[in-house]
Amino acid sequence: MTPDGVELPPEDQGLDLARGPLNQQPEIGNHLEGSEVLGNPEEPEENIVAEITAQDLGDLDASPGLDTYRAFGRENPADRLFELSSTLRARGQFQRALLAFERIIDTAEADATALGEAAQGISTLAPTLPRWIIDPTQENALILHLGTAQEAPDEIKAALLEVATLIRDSSSDQLEITPKIITNGRSEVLPDSPITLWMSIPDKKDLSTPVMSLRISEQTEQAIDDIALAVFQTVRSHLSNHATLSYPSPPELQAPGRTLLTTHITRLMWRDFAQSLKEPPSVEPEPKPKPESESESDAAASPN
Repeated sequence: MTPDGVELPPEDQGLDLARGPLNQQPEIGNHLEGSEVLGNPEEPEENIVAEITAQDLGDLDASPGLDTYRAFGRENPADRLFELSSTLRARGQFQRALLAFERIIDTAEADATALGEAAQGISTLAPTLPRWIIDPTQENALILHLGTAQEAPDEIKAALLEVATLIRDSSSDQLEITPKIITNGRSEVLPDSPITLWMSIPDKKDLSTPVMSLRISEQTEQAIDDIALAVFQTVRSHLSNHATLSYPSPPELQAPGRTLLTTHITRLMWRDFAQSLKEPPSVEPEPKPKPESESESDAAASPN
C-alpha cells in the first residue's frame, strides 16, 4: 500500500506496533536499594508471608479474651502476626489487632527489631481503644515499694507516683497500684546509698517480688525512666522465671524505661503477673522421718 517512489521514515514503518503501546503504569519503587527490578539472579528472595485465613482470624463476632491468638503466636513467626494485625485493622477489628501486636511481645520468638515495631503498633492503637477493665471490683491491688536510707526528695516521690500511673494505664485499668516509700530513718547515711524496689500484694509481705537495688536521678523526668526500667526488669524477670508461666525473656532492648514499661509488658502479662503474686510459693512438705524398723515404730507408739 506504499505509493511508488515514496520512502516512509522509520517511525511510520509499523515498528511501534510490533513493540506494543507505551507503558503508562507509574513506576513502583523497589524496596531493595540498587538491585535490578527484573531478572537479577542475585537479588534476595522476598519474604513471602502466608495469607491469613478465616480460621486464623477466629470468630470476629465474639468478644476476644486477653490471651486471644496465643496459640497462633506460638506456632507462627512474628511476620505472620504483623500480617494478622494488618488484616484485622483492615476489617475494623482494632481490639483484636492490638492483641496480635501484643502476642509478638509476649508469645512469639521475635528479635529486637520486630519487638520495636510491635511496641510502636501498641503505642499507636492502645490510646484509641476503651479500657479493658470497666468494673473496679475486678481490679488487682498491688503495692509498689521504694526503700530509701533517708527521706526521699519530692522529685523521686513525683516520679514514683507517675510510674504507678503508667502501670495502671498500660495494664488497661487491671491493676490498682499504690506507691509506698519506706525510709529506715538512719541519721548517718553513706553518700549515693542505693535505693531498693519491689512489688507486693497488700498485707501479705511474703507474696512479693525479689528486692532490686537501683540508682535514681534527682531530676524528675530521668527518675521516671530509672524507676520504670527497674519495674520492667522486675516484672519480666518474675514472668520468665515463674514455674507455671511460659513467657520468654526479652532480648537486649535499647529504649527508655517508660517505653519498655508501657509497651513491652502486655495486658496479659500484667494480669498474669498480678495473679501469680497472689499465689503462695509452693513448698513441698518435709517428709516424715521413717522409723528404722517396724518394732521401733511400735515401741515409739507404746505408752510403756
